[in-house]
Amino acid sequence: MELRNSTESSARAFRTAVDMLAATRRRGRPGRRPATTQLGLTGGGEQHFMVAGLEGRTSTGSVPPDLALIRRLASDEYDTFAHVVGLAFGVPAEVVARVYTAEVLANPQIGAYVAETGTGLAVAAGAGLLAQGHLGLANVSALPEFRGQGYGRVLTEAVLRRGRAAGAHTAYLHASDDTVPFFERLGFTPRPGWTMLSAA
Repeated sequence: MELRNSTESSARAFRTAVDMLAATRRRGRPGRRPATTQLGLTGGGEQHFMVAGLEGRTSTGSVPPDLALIRRLASDEYDTFAHVVGLAFGVPAEVVARVYTAEVLANPQIGAYVAETGTGLAVAAGAGLLAQGHLGLANVSALPEFRGQGYGRVLTEAVLRRGRAAGAHTAYLHASDDTVPFFERLGFTPRPGWTMLSAA
């Protein structure tokens, strides 16, 4: 399957998604700064830009026995997303909540998702940003004690299916050296030459 200049168009969609996040956060605020500055992002932190087609996808494994559901969070649940992502990445939840605010989660093109166990515990999280027929994945993570059990994979596959249903034909993301194999198993291919924006 050809991804129709996927690297260039996915990169444009990424820039659009960053601008969309920034615009959602700053609506009605004076003194607008460029999107990357507004989000507290700067160039650096070499990452792997990865792309995958969304047609004909199938699940790549079994569902964890204790997984109850994958759900999209309501805008007033931004603190739940910040809590899970913060613990998973080892950063304060307040840092995550500065980017993924209630206003951002209210945007219909931006979805924050969690994987919950039967007891209602959110153990994995990730975000999807839909722009120009592309679905950007961000902050896919699982709590340390739930890694390697399939929660992050099932959550990612659910977000990809929802993106496809919403009209996306391609997905993209930035991955660290450690997470490249995980995303390759999900059908993503590294595209060299791109640099990730990382938190300042």
